[in-house]
Amino acid sequence: MIQHIKNGVDFRLIPAQKFKTNVISVFFNIPLSKSTVTKAALLPSVMKRGTEKHKTMNEISKYLDELYSATLRAGIRSKGDGEVIYFTVEYIRDKFIGENLTQKIVDLLKEFIFCPLAGDDGFVEEYLNGEKENLKNAIEGLINDKKEYVEVKCREAMFGGEGYGMFEAGFAEELPNITSKNLYDFYKHIINDTKVDIFASGDFSDETVEMLKTELAGEFEPRDSGYVKTKIAVPEGKEINRIVEEIAVVQSKLCIGLKCGIEPTSKEYYALMLGGCIFGGSPFSKLFTNVREKLSLAYYASVRTERFKSTMFISSGIETDKYQAAYDEILVQFNKMKSGDITDSEVVNSKLYLTNGFNSMKDGLRTMEDYYLSQAIMDNKGEIDDLIEMTNKVTKEEIVEAFNKVEIDTVYFLKGCASDGGDE
Repeated sequence: MIQHIKNGVDFRLIPAQKFKTNVISVFFNIPLSKSTVTKAALLPSVMKRGTEKHKTMNEISKYLDELYSATLRAGIRSKGDGEVIYFTVEYIRDKFIGENLTQKIVDLLKEFIFCPLAGDDGFVEEYLNGEKENLKNAIEGLINDKKEYVEVKCREAMFGGEGYGMFEAGFAEELPNITSKNLYDFYKHIINDTKVDIFASGDFSDETVEMLKTELAGEFEPRDSGYVKTKIAVPEGKEINRIVEEIAVVQSKLCIGLKCGIEPTSKEYYALMLGGCIFGGSPFSKLFTNVREKLSLAYYASVRTERFKSTMFISSGIETDKYQAAYDEILVQFNKMKSGDITDSEVVNSKLYLTNGFNSMKDGLRTMEDYYLSQAIMDNKGEIDDLIEMTNKVTKEEIVEAFNKVEIDTVYFLKGCASDGGDE
Protein backbone atom coordinates (compact mmCIF):
# COMPACT_ATOMS: atom_id res chain seq x y z
CA MET A 1 0.00 0.00 0.00
CA ILE A 2 1.42 3.36 -1.10
CA GLN A 3 0.08 6.68 0.10
CA HIS A 4 1.25 10.14 -0.91
CA ILE A 5 1.14 12.07 2.35
CA LYS A 6 2.22 15.38 0.83
CA ASN A 7 4.45 16.60 -1.99
CA GLY A 8 7.68 14.60 -1.92
CA VAL A 9 6.69 12.43 1.08
CA ASP A 10 5.32 8.91 0.60
CA PHE A 11 4.27 6.25 3.11
CA ARG A 12 4.41 2.54 2.30
CA LEU A 13 3.00 -0.35 4.28
CA ILE A 14 4.35 -3.86 3.72
CA PRO A 15 1.99 -6.20 5.62
CA ALA A 16 3.71 -9.31 7.01
CA GLN A 17 2.38 -11.27 9.96
CA LYS A 18 4.83 -14.19 10.03
CA PHE A 19 7.63 -12.23 11.70
CA LYS A 20 8.01 -11.48 15.41
CA THR A 21 9.51 -8.10 14.59
CA ASN A 22 8.49 -4.95 12.74
CA VAL A 23 10.73 -2.58 10.79
CA ILE A 24 10.15 1.16 10.38
CA SER A 25 12.47 3.01 8.01
CA VAL A 26 12.94 6.47 6.55
CA PHE A 27 14.76 6.93 3.23
CA PHE A 28 16.05 10.18 1.70
CA ASN A 29 16.69 10.02 -2.05
CA ILE A 30 19.56 12.05 -3.52
CA PRO A 31 21.74 12.04 -6.67
CA LEU A 32 25.17 10.46 -6.57
CA SER A 33 27.47 13.39 -7.29
CA LYS A 34 31.10 14.31 -6.67
CA SER A 35 30.06 17.31 -4.58
CA THR A 36 27.91 15.37 -2.09
CA VAL A 37 28.83 11.66 -2.14
CA THR A 38 31.41 11.95 0.67
CA LYS A 39 29.11 14.06 2.86
CA ALA A 40 26.31 11.56 2.28
CA ALA A 41 28.55 8.70 3.39
CA LEU A 42 29.67 10.62 6.47
CA LEU A 43 26.35 12.06 7.64
CA PRO A 44 24.55 8.95 9.00
CA SER A 45 27.63 7.91 10.97
CA VAL A 46 27.91 11.33 12.62
CA MET A 47 24.20 11.39 13.41
CA LYS A 48 24.42 7.95 15.06
CA ARG A 49 26.97 9.27 17.53
CA GLY A 50 24.39 11.19 19.57
CA THR A 51 21.12 13.11 19.78
CA GLU A 52 19.94 15.99 21.94
CA LYS A 53 18.38 13.48 24.36
CA HIS A 54 20.91 10.63 24.14
CA LYS A 55 24.24 12.38 23.75
CA THR A 56 26.60 9.41 23.41
CA MET A 57 26.63 6.06 21.68
CA ASN A 58 26.66 4.40 25.08
CA GLU A 59 23.43 6.18 26.07
CA ILE A 60 21.86 5.19 22.77
CA SER A 61 22.88 1.57 23.23
CA LYS A 62 21.43 1.44 26.75
CA TYR A 63 18.15 2.91 25.56
CA LEU A 64 17.91 0.39 22.72
CA ASP A 65 18.37 -2.37 25.30
CA GLU A 66 15.45 -0.91 27.25
CA LEU A 67 13.38 -1.16 24.06
CA TYR A 68 13.73 -4.96 24.20
CA SER A 69 17.01 -4.92 22.26
CA ALA A 70 15.72 -2.94 19.30
CA THR A 71 18.30 -2.35 16.58
CA LEU A 72 18.95 1.02 14.95
CA ARG A 73 20.80 1.27 11.64
CA ALA A 74 21.73 4.23 9.50
CA GLY A 75 23.74 4.41 6.32
CA ILE A 76 23.72 4.79 2.55
CA ARG A 77 22.65 2.55 -0.30
CA SER A 78 23.38 3.22 -3.98
CA LYS A 79 20.55 3.01 -6.53
CA GLY A 80 21.88 3.50 -10.05
CA ASP A 81 22.81 7.16 -10.54
CA GLY A 82 21.30 7.96 -7.14
CA GLU A 83 21.57 6.84 -3.56
CA VAL A 84 19.48 6.77 -0.40
CA ILE A 85 20.40 7.81 3.13
CA TYR A 86 18.43 5.61 5.48
CA PHE A 87 17.45 5.33 9.14
CA THR A 88 15.78 2.10 10.21
CA VAL A 89 14.71 0.45 13.47
CA GLU A 90 13.74 -3.19 13.94
CA TYR A 91 11.88 -4.09 17.11
CA ILE A 92 9.65 -6.74 18.69
CA ARG A 93 6.00 -6.45 17.74
CA ASP A 94 3.71 -4.93 20.36
CA LYS A 95 1.55 -8.05 20.71
CA PHE A 96 4.50 -10.09 22.01
CA ILE A 97 5.32 -7.72 24.87
CA GLY A 98 1.91 -6.31 25.73
CA GLU A 99 2.81 -2.63 25.40
CA ASN A 100 2.89 0.12 22.78
CA LEU A 101 6.52 -0.19 21.80
CA THR A 102 5.82 1.21 18.34
CA GLN A 103 5.16 4.67 19.77
CA LYS A 104 8.56 4.66 21.49
CA ILE A 105 10.23 3.51 18.27
CA VAL A 106 8.61 6.34 16.31
CA ASP A 107 9.74 8.82 18.95
CA LEU A 108 13.26 7.42 18.71
CA LEU A 109 13.34 7.72 14.92
CA LYS A 110 12.09 11.31 15.13
CA GLU A 111 14.77 12.04 17.70
CA PHE A 112 17.52 10.71 15.42
CA ILE A 113 16.26 12.39 12.29
CA PHE A 114 15.17 15.77 13.63
CA CYS A 115 17.26 16.26 16.77
CA PRO A 116 20.88 15.20 16.13
CA LEU A 117 23.43 16.48 18.60
CA ALA A 118 24.58 19.80 17.15
CA GLY A 119 25.11 23.41 18.11
CA ASP A 120 25.12 26.77 16.36
CA ASP A 121 28.37 25.88 14.61
CA GLY A 122 27.17 22.47 13.41
CA PHE A 123 27.85 18.93 14.52
CA VAL A 124 30.08 18.08 17.48
CA GLU A 125 33.67 18.45 16.28
CA GLU A 126 34.90 15.40 18.18
CA TYR A 127 32.25 13.16 16.64
CA LEU A 128 32.86 14.56 13.17
CA ASN A 129 36.62 14.04 13.33
CA GLY A 130 36.21 10.48 14.58
CA GLU A 131 33.85 9.56 11.77
CA LYS A 132 36.01 11.29 9.16
CA GLU A 133 38.89 9.07 10.23
CA ASN A 134 36.68 5.97 10.10
CA LEU A 135 35.46 6.87 6.61
CA LYS A 136 38.99 7.61 5.42
CA ASN A 137 40.06 4.15 6.59
CA ALA A 138 37.08 2.58 4.82
CA ILE A 139 37.83 4.36 1.53
CA GLU A 140 41.53 3.56 1.63
CA GLY A 141 40.76 0.03 2.84
CA LEU A 142 38.80 -0.79 -0.31
CA ILE A 143 42.01 -2.19 -1.80
CA ASN A 144 41.93 -4.92 0.86
CA ASP A 145 38.85 -6.39 -0.79
CA LYS A 146 40.34 -7.01 -4.22
CA LYS A 147 37.14 -8.35 -5.77
CA GLU A 148 35.13 -5.26 -4.83
CA TYR A 149 38.05 -2.96 -5.57
CA VAL A 150 38.43 -4.12 -9.18
CA GLU A 151 34.69 -3.76 -9.83
CA VAL A 152 34.69 -0.24 -8.39
CA LYS A 153 37.65 0.68 -10.61
CA CYS A 154 36.01 -0.90 -13.64
CA ARG A 155 32.83 1.05 -12.97
CA GLU A 156 34.81 4.28 -12.61
CA ALA A 157 36.52 3.61 -15.93
CA MET A 158 33.20 2.98 -17.65
CA PHE A 159 31.21 5.92 -16.30
CA GLY A 160 33.70 8.54 -15.16
CA GLY A 161 31.89 11.43 -13.50
CA GLU A 162 28.41 9.90 -13.76
CA GLY A 163 26.76 9.00 -10.47
CA TYR A 164 26.93 5.27 -11.08
CA GLY A 165 30.67 5.50 -11.61
CA MET A 166 31.33 6.70 -8.06
CA PHE A 167 32.34 4.66 -5.04
CA GLU A 168 29.49 5.24 -2.59
CA ALA A 169 31.88 5.79 0.33
CA GLY A 170 33.16 8.91 -1.41
CA PHE A 171 36.62 10.39 -1.83
CA ALA A 172 39.29 10.62 0.88
CA GLU A 173 40.59 13.89 -0.60
CA GLU A 174 37.20 15.50 0.05
CA LEU A 175 37.25 14.82 3.79
CA PRO A 176 39.44 17.80 4.82
CA ASN A 177 36.90 20.12 3.15
CA ILE A 178 34.01 18.85 5.28
CA THR A 179 33.38 20.95 8.37
CA SER A 180 30.86 20.73 11.19
CA LYS A 181 29.00 23.66 9.65
CA ASN A 182 28.83 22.58 6.02
CA LEU A 183 27.90 19.01 6.98
CA TYR A 184 25.09 20.40 9.15
CA ASP A 185 23.93 22.55 6.23
CA PHE A 186 23.92 19.41 4.09
CA TYR A 187 21.88 17.63 6.79
CA LYS A 188 19.26 20.41 6.70
CA HIS A 189 19.09 20.10 2.92
CA ILE A 190 18.50 16.36 3.21
CA ILE A 191 15.74 16.75 5.80
CA ASN A 192 13.96 19.67 4.14
CA ASP A 193 14.44 19.28 0.40
CA THR A 194 14.85 15.65 -0.69
CA LYS A 195 12.34 12.95 -1.65
CA VAL A 196 11.26 11.01 1.46
CA ASP A 197 9.98 7.43 1.67
CA ILE A 198 8.70 6.00 4.94
CA PHE A 199 8.25 2.23 5.18
CA ALA A 200 6.38 0.28 7.84
CA SER A 201 7.03 -3.44 7.37
CA GLY A 202 5.37 -6.09 9.52
CA ASP A 203 2.07 -6.28 11.41
CA PHE A 204 0.40 -2.96 12.24
CA SER A 205 -3.13 -2.11 13.31
CA ASP A 206 -5.08 0.51 11.38
CA GLU A 207 -4.73 2.83 14.34
CA THR A 208 -0.96 2.40 14.39
CA VAL A 209 -0.72 3.06 10.66
CA GLU A 210 -2.56 6.33 11.11
CA MET A 211 -0.22 7.23 13.96
CA LEU A 212 2.81 6.55 11.74
CA LYS A 213 1.45 8.73 8.96
CA THR A 214 0.60 11.55 11.34
CA GLU A 215 3.56 11.51 13.73
CA LEU A 216 6.35 10.43 11.39
CA ALA A 217 5.40 11.31 7.83
CA GLY A 218 3.57 14.38 9.10
CA GLU A 219 6.78 15.81 10.54
CA PHE A 220 8.17 16.52 7.07
CA GLU A 221 7.36 19.67 5.18
CA PRO A 222 6.18 19.35 1.55
CA ARG A 223 9.01 19.52 -0.98
CA ASP A 224 9.29 19.71 -4.74
CA SER A 225 11.52 16.69 -5.24
CA GLY A 226 11.39 13.22 -6.74
CA TYR A 227 13.48 10.14 -7.39
CA VAL A 228 16.77 10.23 -9.22
CA LYS A 229 16.23 8.76 -12.68
CA THR A 230 19.14 6.64 -13.88
CA LYS A 231 20.40 6.92 -17.45
CA ILE A 232 20.82 3.37 -18.70
CA ALA A 233 24.14 2.24 -20.17
CA VAL A 234 23.82 1.84 -23.94
CA PRO A 235 26.55 0.01 -25.92
CA GLU A 236 28.48 2.45 -28.09
CA GLY A 237 30.16 0.07 -30.54
CA LYS A 238 33.57 1.42 -29.59
CA GLU A 239 36.89 -0.33 -29.06
CA ILE A 240 37.11 -2.15 -25.74
CA ASN A 241 38.82 -0.10 -23.02
CA ARG A 242 41.56 -2.28 -21.50
CA ILE A 243 43.21 -1.31 -18.22
CA VAL A 244 45.98 -3.15 -16.36
CA GLU A 245 46.91 -2.27 -12.79
CA GLU A 246 49.81 -4.13 -11.18
CA ILE A 247 49.70 -5.05 -7.50
CA ALA A 248 51.87 -7.15 -5.19
CA VAL A 249 49.54 -10.11 -4.70
CA VAL A 250 49.51 -13.71 -5.86
CA GLN A 251 45.96 -13.98 -7.21
CA SER A 252 45.02 -11.61 -10.02
CA LYS A 253 41.51 -10.22 -10.41
CA LEU A 254 39.67 -9.69 -13.66
CA CYS A 255 36.55 -7.57 -14.06
CA ILE A 256 34.80 -7.20 -17.41
CA GLY A 257 32.18 -4.47 -17.59
CA LEU A 258 29.40 -4.77 -20.16
CA LYS A 259 26.71 -2.31 -21.26
CA CYS A 260 23.31 -3.83 -21.98
CA GLY A 261 21.06 -1.00 -23.19
CA ILE A 262 17.90 -2.61 -21.83
CA GLU A 263 15.32 -0.61 -19.90
CA PRO A 264 14.95 -1.98 -16.34
CA THR A 265 11.13 -1.94 -16.46
CA SER A 266 10.83 -3.58 -19.89
CA LYS A 267 9.94 -7.19 -20.65
CA GLU A 268 13.44 -7.61 -22.09
CA TYR A 269 14.98 -7.10 -18.67
CA TYR A 270 13.70 -10.48 -17.45
CA ALA A 271 15.37 -12.21 -20.39
CA LEU A 272 18.62 -10.38 -19.63
CA MET A 273 18.44 -11.34 -15.95
CA LEU A 274 17.72 -15.00 -16.71
CA GLY A 275 20.48 -15.02 -19.30
CA GLY A 276 22.87 -13.56 -16.74
CA CYS A 277 22.05 -16.45 -14.44
CA ILE A 278 22.71 -19.01 -17.18
CA PHE A 279 25.93 -17.23 -18.19
CA GLY A 280 27.51 -16.79 -14.76
CA GLY A 281 24.98 -16.20 -11.99
CA SER A 282 24.61 -19.66 -10.50
CA PRO A 283 26.68 -22.67 -9.33
CA PHE A 284 25.78 -24.46 -12.59
CA SER A 285 26.35 -21.52 -14.94
CA LYS A 286 28.46 -21.65 -18.10
CA LEU A 287 31.32 -19.69 -16.53
CA PHE A 288 31.40 -21.73 -13.34
CA THR A 289 31.12 -25.05 -15.16
CA ASN A 290 33.65 -24.33 -17.89
CA VAL A 291 36.08 -21.62 -16.76
CA ARG A 292 36.39 -22.87 -13.19
CA GLU A 293 35.43 -26.55 -13.05
CA LYS A 294 36.35 -28.10 -16.42
CA LEU A 295 39.38 -25.99 -17.39
CA SER A 296 40.57 -24.84 -13.93
CA LEU A 297 41.32 -21.38 -15.29
CA ALA A 298 39.89 -19.44 -12.34
CA TYR A 299 39.32 -19.65 -8.61
CA TYR A 300 35.88 -18.17 -9.23
CA ALA A 301 33.99 -16.79 -12.22
CA SER A 302 30.62 -15.10 -11.84
CA VAL A 303 28.27 -12.54 -13.38
CA ARG A 304 26.28 -9.79 -11.71
CA THR A 305 23.53 -7.98 -13.58
CA GLU A 306 22.72 -4.45 -12.39
CA ARG A 307 19.12 -3.53 -13.16
CA PHE A 308 19.11 0.23 -12.60
CA LYS A 309 21.99 1.06 -14.95
CA SER A 310 21.59 -1.89 -17.36
CA THR A 311 25.11 -3.18 -16.85
CA MET A 312 26.70 -6.56 -16.32
CA PHE A 313 29.98 -7.35 -14.57
CA ILE A 314 31.97 -10.54 -15.01
CA SER A 315 34.27 -11.15 -12.04
CA SER A 316 37.04 -13.70 -11.87
CA GLY A 317 39.99 -14.56 -9.65
CA ILE A 318 42.83 -16.07 -11.67
CA GLU A 319 46.50 -16.88 -11.68
CA THR A 320 48.37 -14.17 -13.57
CA ASP A 321 49.75 -16.49 -16.24
CA LYS A 322 46.24 -17.81 -16.98
CA TYR A 323 44.81 -14.40 -17.84
CA GLN A 324 44.60 -14.82 -21.60
CA ALA A 325 43.26 -18.37 -21.44
CA ALA A 326 40.60 -17.37 -18.88
CA TYR A 327 39.63 -14.27 -20.85
CA ASP A 328 39.36 -16.24 -24.09
CA GLU A 329 37.16 -18.89 -22.48
CA ILE A 330 34.90 -16.24 -20.97
CA LEU A 331 34.45 -14.86 -24.50
CA VAL A 332 33.69 -18.35 -25.80
CA GLN A 333 30.88 -18.72 -23.27
CA PHE A 334 29.64 -15.17 -23.90
CA ASN A 335 29.40 -15.90 -27.63
CA LYS A 336 27.49 -19.10 -26.87
CA MET A 337 24.88 -16.95 -25.14
CA LYS A 338 24.69 -14.75 -28.23
CA SER A 339 24.47 -17.66 -30.68
CA GLY A 340 21.80 -19.51 -28.71
CA ASP A 341 23.99 -22.41 -27.55
CA ILE A 342 21.78 -22.76 -24.48
CA THR A 343 20.22 -26.02 -23.33
CA ASP A 344 16.65 -26.45 -22.12
CA SER A 345 17.97 -27.73 -18.79
CA GLU A 346 20.03 -24.54 -18.34
CA VAL A 347 16.90 -22.48 -18.83
CA VAL A 348 14.77 -24.61 -16.50
CA ASN A 349 17.38 -24.85 -13.76
CA SER A 350 18.11 -21.12 -13.88
CA LYS A 351 14.42 -20.30 -13.61
CA LEU A 352 14.18 -22.52 -10.52
CA TYR A 353 17.32 -20.96 -9.07
CA LEU A 354 16.07 -17.41 -9.53
CA THR A 355 12.58 -18.29 -8.28
CA ASN A 356 14.06 -19.64 -5.06
CA GLY A 357 16.06 -16.45 -4.69
CA PHE A 358 13.03 -14.24 -5.29
CA ASN A 359 10.94 -16.23 -2.82
CA SER A 360 13.69 -15.88 -0.21
CA MET A 361 13.22 -12.10 -0.38
CA LYS A 362 9.89 -12.67 1.37
CA ASP A 363 11.79 -14.17 4.33
CA GLY A 364 13.20 -10.83 5.43
CA LEU A 365 11.51 -7.51 6.16
CA ARG A 366 14.54 -5.54 5.02
CA THR A 367 14.91 -7.42 1.75
CA MET A 368 11.24 -6.80 0.93
CA GLU A 369 11.67 -3.16 1.88
CA ASP A 370 14.67 -2.79 -0.43
CA TYR A 371 12.82 -4.49 -3.29
CA TYR A 372 9.79 -2.20 -3.05
CA LEU A 373 11.96 0.89 -2.64
CA SER A 374 13.80 -0.03 -5.84
CA GLN A 375 10.49 -0.60 -7.57
CA ALA A 376 9.30 2.85 -6.53
CA ILE A 377 12.48 4.53 -7.76
CA MET A 378 12.09 2.79 -11.14
CA ASP A 379 8.37 3.64 -11.21
CA ASN A 380 7.56 -0.05 -11.46
CA LYS A 381 4.49 -1.41 -9.70
CA GLY A 382 5.30 -5.14 -9.83
CA GLU A 383 5.16 -7.40 -6.77
CA ILE A 384 7.71 -10.13 -6.02
CA ASP A 385 5.30 -12.73 -7.42
CA ASP A 386 5.09 -10.71 -10.63
CA LEU A 387 8.88 -10.87 -10.87
CA ILE A 388 8.69 -14.65 -10.60
CA GLU A 389 5.90 -14.90 -13.18
CA MET A 390 7.68 -12.70 -15.72
CA THR A 391 10.95 -14.62 -15.30
CA ASN A 392 9.25 -17.98 -15.82
CA LYS A 393 7.68 -16.74 -19.07
CA VAL A 394 11.06 -15.98 -20.67
CA THR A 395 11.98 -18.08 -23.71
CA LYS A 396 15.43 -19.06 -24.96
CA GLU A 397 14.87 -16.92 -28.05
CA GLU A 398 14.24 -13.86 -25.87
CA ILE A 399 17.47 -14.51 -23.94
CA VAL A 400 19.45 -14.66 -27.18
CA GLU A 401 17.81 -11.48 -28.44
CA ALA A 402 18.64 -9.64 -25.19
CA PHE A 403 22.27 -10.86 -25.14
CA ASN A 404 22.82 -9.72 -28.70
CA LYS A 405 22.34 -6.16 -27.45
CA VAL A 406 25.07 -6.57 -24.82
CA GLU A 407 28.62 -5.42 -25.53
CA ILE A 408 31.87 -5.54 -23.60
CA ASP A 409 32.90 -1.99 -22.72
CA THR A 410 35.84 -2.26 -20.29
CA VAL A 411 38.29 -4.95 -19.18
CA TYR A 412 40.01 -4.15 -15.88
CA PHE A 413 42.86 -6.51 -14.97
CA LEU A 414 44.34 -6.27 -11.49
CA LYS A 415 47.60 -8.05 -12.26
CA GLY A 416 49.25 -9.87 -9.40
CA CYS A 417 53.02 -9.52 -9.36
CA ALA A 418 54.01 -11.35 -6.14
CA SER A 419 56.05 -14.49 -6.69
CA ASP A 420 54.91 -16.10 -3.47
CA GLY A 421 53.18 -15.14 -0.25
CA GLY A 422 51.56 -11.75 -0.44
CA ASP A 423 47.98 -10.71 -0.07
CA GLU A 424 45.33 -12.58 -2.02
